Amino acid sequence: MILGCAAAVNADVYSGSLAYSSPAPFDSDDELAVIGQPTQWPSYNVTMHWTVTDEDTSFPSFPWKYTYTFSHDGSQAGFSHIIIETSDGFTEDDITGLTGASVASIGLQNVSSGNPHMPENVTGIRFNPLSSGLFSMTWSFWSDRAPVWGDFYARCGGGPVGDLVNSAYNYNEDDLGVERGFLDPNDDNSLLDDVDPVAMPSNGSVDFHILRPDSVVPEPSTPVLLLMGVGLLLRRSRGIIVVVGRSGT
Repeated sequence: MILGCAAAVNADVYSGSLAYSSPAPFDSDDELAVIGQPTQWPSYNVTMHWTVTDEDTSFPSFPWKYTYTFSHDGSQAGFSHIIIETSDGFTEDDITGLTGASVASIGLQNVSSGNPHMPENVTGIRFNPLSSGLFSMTWSFWSDRAPVWGDFYARCGGGPVGDLVNSAYNYNEDDLGVERGFLDPNDDNSLLDDVDPVAMPSNGSVDFHILRPDSVVPEPSTPVLLLMGVGLLLRRSRGIIVVVGRSGT
């Protein structure tokens, strides 16, 4: 006779994308702000796509796999780097199994000549392409941090054409002037006051944001604890199996 049992744990897969369609300038129909030399990124179709899943168990201590693809359909201005937001406390110990890119830095990424048009400073991972001249870049990594909503920024390689550097980030302004996405509410890029959605992960996008790793290691839920044997006590008494599990928080 079994008095208690662990519930099945369902795998999660979330995917979404944001897009900009030429011609310039970006408008209320676009989900990305795309800025740069008029005959380059602003004249192309630009897309950011992501998939986040805990189905791939290649790294058991890093249950979440993040895959991103940033691309445009033009023939000029390959990528310099792409920044994916994290939060304070995220370190290189929270990422493993990286493919398709290299990590240039993890931590505070500043608005500068290296990151022109980025709305404000952001804490994140700067990914570099593995080769120059890429117009489509797909990279994956595993993390021990669960997905939450956040921002990204990308720029082209090489120097500016005139005074313009190609860059893109998640942004939309509707016909009423309401802005959503990667913002700088007080026009001071040194104060990180952009507020990201607190909604649960889902397919698609929430207010023109992408899924990215949180800064907090999630506590396993009760079913996971039971299946892992944490807090699980099997006791045989008079031929009866008793399962005692810690309640979830």
